[in-house]
Amino acid sequence: MIRQKKMAGRALLLAGPPGTGKTALALGISQELGSKVPFCPMVGSEVYSSEVKKTEVLMENFRRAIGLRIKENKEVTELSPEETESVTGGYGKSISHVIIGLKTVKGTKQLKLDPTIYDALIKEKVAVGDVIYIEANSGAVKRVGRSDAFATEFDLEAEEYVPLPKGEVHKKKEIVQV
Repeated sequence: MIRQKKMAGRALLLAGPPGTGKTALALGISQELGSKVPFCPMVGSEVYSSEVKKTEVLMENFRRAIGLRIKENKEVTELSPEETESVTGGYGKSISHVIIGLKTVKGTKQLKLDPTIYDALIKEKVAVGDVIYIEANSGAVKRVGRSDAFATEFDLEAEEYVPLPKGEVHKKKEIVQV
């Protein structure tokens, strides 16, 4: 019923004597539904506190359980950076522009970007071989993960490997924020 969205806007309360498997059932349901469905476990001692009102505790848990998803259609430049030779030789004092090599399955493109995007690239810790996208209107940079072409560099890593972006370097994309 939850997967078919027939339980939308409703909560599930499991009540019964101790040791009957309420917690195990709740954890099983939450793991089966996945991370997209919000799950907030509660213990009775949280509700019956002398410091906080019952309604306040319940309202706080309801707020946590609300799963808000925002879909946006944005123009993005999805890419995997490549190394290029520095034009100035590395002795410059300030950044006038950023030249970045972008690569997708369909081809490679070299772009000259605004220096403000450089700060976003540094903040996201973008390195050669990362898969990133740059929003065309705001210049925001989002690191999606590491290209799976670089997956064999080390034996053990904590990186999330993603395939090289398909299609053109410049495209429209639907972005879902949770």
